[in-house]
Amino acid sequence: MPVDNSRQGWTPPDASGQERPQPSPGHPQPYPGQQSGPYPPYPPYHPYGMPQPPYGMPPRPATNGFAIGALVAGIVCCLPPLGLVLGLIALVQIRKKGEEGRGLAIAGAVLSVISTMLVTVALATGGVGAAWDGFREAAERNAQEGSAFDLRTGQCFNSPDGLPEEEETAFVDVVSCTAPHDAEVSGTYTLHEFDSWPGESAIDSLATEKCDEVNNAYTLDWWAVPDNAETGYYMPTRDSWRFGDRTVTCTFGAIEGKLTASVRSDSTTLAPEQLAYLETEAAVEEVVFEESADEFGDDPQAARAWARQVSKELAAQARALREEPWPDKTAGAAAVRRAMEFDTAGGHWARAAGARDESTFWEHRYAAEGSLLLTTEIAVRSALGLPSEPPDWLVEEDEAADPEWEEL
Repeated sequence: MPVDNSRQGWTPPDASGQERPQPSPGHPQPYPGQQSGPYPPYPPYHPYGMPQPPYGMPPRPATNGFAIGALVAGIVCCLPPLGLVLGLIALVQIRKKGEEGRGLAIAGAVLSVISTMLVTVALATGGVGAAWDGFREAAERNAQEGSAFDLRTGQCFNSPDGLPEEEETAFVDVVSCTAPHDAEVSGTYTLHEFDSWPGESAIDSLATEKCDEVNNAYTLDWWAVPDNAETGYYMPTRDSWRFGDRTVTCTFGAIEGKLTASVRSDSTTLAPEQLAYLETEAAVEEVVFEESADEFGDDPQAARAWARQVSKELAAQARALREEPWPDKTAGAAAVRRAMEFDTAGGHWARAAGARDESTFWEHRYAAEGSLLLTTEIAVRSALGLPSEPPDWLVEEDEAADPEWEEL
């Protein structure tokens, strides 16, 4: 479209690309900064298009950096005289350079003077010494009293209200495991399975599973766990989750009275021969408890596969018992006797794995369980210096299976 340049009061763009109105006849050309005619004056433009300050208006002076520093130092009070020094420097520079910030410098210097006076009075009256004594006492208390979130594996502690069920505990008293205590930490587990709060039910289910693993690794010898001890755990709450708490703390706690000794029995507390024996028993128990079907009729194939796995594990642990360099002949003889029982039980489990009907399966399963005698286990433990008095729950389970028990 052709351009119409015939309008009065309009000229083509100049070299800067700006259209400039022409003064009406009889009106002089306005100079920069003067309002004249119906059009406001155009501000001058930088060759690259950046606007410049209007003519006749000088740039605003910068705020002195020392003045800002003086105010910050006066407020923080980390070094009381610092704000005063920075304020004096700022006032000198502001006078010479014409910078802004005089009020900031004065305020910082005044606050600094007040802080210095307060510190001087505190030193003179002993206030600082009293504060330090309080800090030291708090640190000493913290060595004995701690947060439930900071408990570590192997620590024993007392809870202010004991260990009632479903009780939230924020603070505990860490004590020696040889002193009466409410519980002992067997380990921790970090909940990395969830990106957001999953709900108490989901955490509870996972915590039960993971703490079983933690407890079995911490306490290989369940005969050493007193009858009044029970496994448990602390888990994050909805509120603690918001602050980044993702830790499940597994424990052995007293269901009545107090615990009086540590229940720990692992490589840190056991002799090599004790550890070797307990590991064989734990391996057998673990595979037996992995039963995939309560009834042969539910899934015969799964039941046979499980029985086959138990038979293989018993054979492996029988070899381990025979190959272990036991400390004396008594321990060696008892271990070999236990190995023979493992062989016998393994044979029954192998026949259960080949059973064609449910009756035959259960016949060999019962025979396998009856092959492992409590008397032999007691003999091995006595020879190795392990607790040899079986817990009540084991005696109740074994009385029917072990005919020799009643003779002891």
